[in-house]
Amino acid sequence: MKHLFKSALLALALLPVLGACERPEARVRNVAESFLNVYFAGDYAAAADFCTPELRVWVDRMAEKIETVPEETQQKIKEALGQTSFNIVSVEVDEKAGSAVVRYDVSVPGIEKPVPKKLLLKLEGRTALVNHVE
Repeated sequence: MKHLFKSALLALALLPVLGACERPEARVRNVAESFLNVYFAGDYAAAADFCTPELRVWVDRMAEKIETVPEETQQKIKEALGQTSFNIVSVEVDEKAGSAVVRYDVSVPGIEKPVPKKLLLKLEGRTALVNHVE
């Protein structure tokens, strides 16, 4: 009986820890960070994997446009992106509406203050996809 009671207490104690892994805010933050990491690395094909079909079209067009500029310009773009960083400021999830907003700051070399930006994400079940980039 004592063993059963201790097991039950342990399970209750671990419940918040286990539940935290499944929190929508954490899932949205992970998707946003993954998207922004590959986006700022210039890997638009990988970035498109984190997007809704509608935004994927925009990301694919951006990749196509970059491929049309001279190689030297492409290299400069990649170098600039490599020096750009971001910091997620907040994650707001509205499960009833099936949406989330991720606010982040972008730090660009040569610009003194970070530039505030946001991502809009669409939630479908346990999936979160970037739906809009502002």
